[in-house]
Amino acid sequence: MPDHTLTRFDADLADLRALLVAMIKIVRKNIKQSLQALREDDLDLAEKVIKQDEAANALEVQADEAARALIVRHQPAASDLRFVFAATKIVTDLERMSDLAVNIAQDVLRMKERRPQSLGAIPDMQDLILDQLKNVRDAYLNRDTHLAQTVIAHDQRINEAFTNTQRVMLTYMAENPGALSQYMALINIAKVLERIGDHITNIAEMVIYTVIGHEVRHIDHGKLAELLSDEDDDE
Repeated sequence: MPDHTLTRFDADLADLRALLVAMIKIVRKNIKQSLQALREDDLDLAEKVIKQDEAANALEVQADEAARALIVRHQPAASDLRFVFAATKIVTDLERMSDLAVNIAQDVLRMKERRPQSLGAIPDMQDLILDQLKNVRDAYLNRDTHLAQTVIAHDQRINEAFTNTQRVMLTYMAENPGALSQYMALINIAKVLERIGDHITNIAEMVIYTVIGHEVRHIDHGKLAELLSDEDDDE
């Protein structure tokens, strides 16, 4: 392939990568602000999050178009084709994560009274998710399969925090039947955060697929560690 064609190909790959990174940034902002709106009873901020979802949707369209154009223009093979395929999967997960942030904002708006005093483990879930997003972004940018593996393993922490929040809120509901709608909203928000964690895991799995060419969505943690260890031995 001529050098000028390779240069254009590399530039197109870089543009696609930049779109994904920009989308991760927007999604992280939407999640963070939706939970800030919850903590501070900030209805204006909740409305802002809903409007900001348009930016994530626009980037999803741009990334899909860029991926299709890249395939048509360059007909990539092997690892480059995996990168483009994985990118289309990743933008879908990111768009759904932004939608879920909107769901949180909508729950904030629907609360008829001020939120209950306790948020359970929701603040812990927020910290875990924001850390997971940073790590999966770094794993993606650096093609770091071991960091991606760590992200997958740490999803269990988010699941445990959700279970804890659900248990606490059910107890409060029994003690305060007049506030059922608020506690149900908080359980729903915790469930939304748990689902966001699942989408982050999906992205981490796509990072591993991009690098080593193995589908790992249905592999348990032990087999995944063994697979990555085998890949290290081959280097």
